[in-house]
Amino acid sequence: MRVVFTYLPIRLKETTEIYLKYSIENLNLQNITPIIYSDRDYFKDTGLIYEWFDFQIDEKYKQPTLWSYPKLKVLASISFPFVHLDNDLVVNDFNKLINIIDTDKLNLGYKHPLTEQQTNHFTEIYKRYSDVPLDFNELNNTCIIASNDYLNVNKTYSDVLNILNLNYDFFTKRYNDIPPITLNQQYLNVYFNNINYLYNKNPTFDDLNINGICHMAEKNMIGNF
Repeated sequence: MRVVFTYLPIRLKETTEIYLKYSIENLNLQNITPIIYSDRDYFKDTGLIYEWFDFQIDEKYKQPTLWSYPKLKVLASISFPFVHLDNDLVVNDFNKLINIIDTDKLNLGYKHPLTEQQTNHFTEIYKRYSDVPLDFNELNNTCIIASNDYLNVNKTYSDVLNILNLNYDFFTKRYNDIPPITLNQQYLNVYFNNINYLYNKNPTFDDLNINGICHMAEKNMIGNF
């Protein structure tokens, strides 16, 4: 499975670059050459080893509320088994992650419960664009996406992109502080009945030595590097 990052610095540019640079360095030490899809080669002068693919999106999609749009575009077109890692997910020991990935399932970072208010607000958003019933009690977290079944991943995110394109004005706003782009996390349930959640919570910096990765939920820990 190839390691994939998508990076367009719509927000958190400097912070994200620190995390991503750290992860690529550690992947290189493990003889892994990741793929980066980006609008320009931001790391070309760093000595890091990676494959860079020129990846452009229309300026209208470079909105803070559409921060996942570049990832969706890549995942809608990717054509090989992959592990997609969020840019603010720090990778220290990739083998520890691979050991818990089930290649016969869709693998996601973890899931977390929604409050009743969040569920109500999320349902209000969802019913505006789809009649397909989904379970909103828990929300998929896609800080990690790993799959051999990339065709169903393609279908999932192609559908989400179509929804965004048809409802652009609505999705560039927030509804009761719920980011509209989170539909990309939940829509996976339409295509995958069996999901392997790799962790039972957001991996943190304190877990780095145990699980080989952490997702930097708090953006103020750069000093650790």
